[in-house]
Amino acid sequence: MLDRQNYLKVKLFLKFSRDVRGRSSVQISNDFEHLKALLLWAGSQPFGSVPTINTSLSDFLFQKGEKGLDQTELQSILNTNERFFLWVKAMFPVEFQNIRLSWIMKISEISEGKEVII
Repeated sequence: MLDRQNYLKVKLFLKFSRDVRGRSSVQISNDFEHLKALLLWAGSQPFGSVPTINTSLSDFLFQKGEKGLDQTELQSILNTNERFFLWVKAMFPVEFQNIRLSWIMKISEISEGKEVII
C-alpha cells in the first residue's frame, strides 16, 4: 500500500514543475512515470523515513527487473527523484529535517558494479 501523503507530495511537485518551472505536459508525464518508482519503493513509509530503507532506489529498480530500461532512462529516473527530494526538503523543511542533503545527492548514483543489460 502506498502512503497517501507521499502521493500528494508528488502531485504538488508536478504542479510546481508545471506552474513555476514551466515544464511541458510531456515532461510532467515523464516525471510522474519516474516518480512512480519512488512511490513503489517507499511503499507505506512516509518519504521522511526513506533514508532508512535498506535497499537504494537504483538497487530497487534492478531488483524489480525493469525490462527495457537502459542506462539513460535509469539515470533519468534517478535524476527526477533527486530533484523531487531537493524540492520537498526546501518546501517542507521541518518534516524532512532528518533527510540529509548528502543522502539526496547520492540518489542519482548507480550502485558500483551495476549495469543495465539490454
